[in-house]
Amino acid sequence: MIELVEVVSGRDTAEETIQQLQAWTRSVGKTPIHVLRAVPGFVANRLQYALLREAYALVEDGVCSCVDVNEVVRLSIGARWAAIGPFETMDLAGLDVHAAVAKQLYPQLSWSTLPEAVLRLVQDGALGCKSGWALRGDYAPDDVASLQNRRTQVLKALSALRMGDWS
Repeated sequence: MIELVEVVSGRDTAEETIQQLQAWTRSVGKTPIHVLRAVPGFVANRLQYALLREAYALVEDGVCSCVDVNEVVRLSIGARWAAIGPFETMDLAGLDVHAAVAKQLYPQLSWSTLPEAVLRLVQDGALGCKSGWALRGDYAPDDVASLQNRRTQVLKALSALRMGDWS
């Protein structure tokens, strides 16, 4: 359901190979990006985990709950970034605005490691939906099915919108 495929160049990867992989990726309905060199986690996971690091810090510092973080991402930046990416968002806001906010905010962002609370949850068997409890709390089987269904429906709707199918 995820449209993105990261095509990663090695030191000796021929440009023709990259072009063939990108063409094949498009032919099966995916969107390739060219990762110019391998880094741990590639691009998508690194971006996701940077956001997660800050989300954990906000919860650990008592700013908000895990449920609140989910809602903030789902109802604001997640929705916005599904339409336009982070750099397009900054371009639209204005780089002067972006620079002013970043200057104030960057020094305040977390550089922490995974919180001890998460490590304790894992040690205690809280593995997320597969164990029935985790960061958000308890997950009944119906909750898991509902969460999976919502994810599927939103991803399908986003895909349809990108394909121009507005129905």
